[in-house]
Amino acid sequence: MTTKITPGDVVCLEGVDVPSGVRFHYVQNGKTRLRVMIAPAQLSSKQLSPNQASEARGSILFQPGRTEFIEKFFETAIDLTSRGFAVLIYDPRGQGFSSRPLPDPMKCFVRDYEEYCDDLAFVTESFIDDLPKPHIVMGHSMGGVIGLQTILSGRLNPAACAFTAPMLQLQDIDMLGMRTFIKLISLTALKYKTLPFQVPKSGHLVPFRSNKLTTDPERYKIWATYFENYPKLWLGAPTFGWISASLKAMKFVNANAEHLNIPSMITACGADPIVTPASNEEFARKAGSDFLNVPGALHEILLEKDEFRDQFWNAFDTFLDKNGL
Repeated sequence: MTTKITPGDVVCLEGVDVPSGVRFHYVQNGKTRLRVMIAPAQLSSKQLSPNQASEARGSILFQPGRTEFIEKFFETAIDLTSRGFAVLIYDPRGQGFSSRPLPDPMKCFVRDYEEYCDDLAFVTESFIDDLPKPHIVMGHSMGGVIGLQTILSGRLNPAACAFTAPMLQLQDIDMLGMRTFIKLISLTALKYKTLPFQVPKSGHLVPFRSNKLTTDPERYKIWATYFENYPKLWLGAPTFGWISASLKAMKFVNANAEHLNIPSMITACGADPIVTPASNEEFARKAGSDFLNVPGALHEILLEKDEFRDQFWNAFDTFLDKNGL
């Protein structure tokens, strides 16, 4: 079957660098339209060996987290392409400019994480000619669970993977009583209802001083400006259905940690108020993954101050070198 690829929308903010040679496309996975970015590797003579005159180092398949969209990771994509990797990032279903499953586009909902996993495998296959091997799957938060489930279920077989603050246990939600309550609610029509007391409810961002993602005011401002200028990017609080699907995915991934038989790196953010850092460490121990804890960092290490980001990139480079990637 031939995948139909059409031009995709792109949001560019003044003063924000865009990866060189980037292309945006839409692809149709069943009834779901997914927006995809492909950025080619930026090769320099310093990065290349004599027998790699025009070859990329490999490809990064990057899976964003909840509420996230491609443009949020322009800086990350540049960091990766400058290391010699081609990069694929896409808007997850229900987010960014990809299709949204409910009549109310603000509601964050998914029936099962298998849908997310299918999307990741589908976009990879759709652009396989643009993605030289070896493939490395990366992802943040929700994207970490999606990436891990896709690999552990055999949908993708990359050479390695690296995840930041993977959503393996949610603060204050992943408790036995709460899990049971959410599961029961999700079996009714209330699964389309959003959880109470969640911020933001309408897609509007909280002030920087109240945010749980980063201590870097400039990077937060850039991210916030996307939402302020482009309401189509907004996404509200998670629904009971999304939380129930997430708990199921987390249970699967945690239960199968020992079967992650490829080189892997797990990064925890030491001051993370969203994902329990201890859950990241426990998974890394069971999976035999390289583990990095960044004290003082909030949930989004890739959006954090340089003093935190640099710790991640130094560890990531060491991880790649150690595994010949």
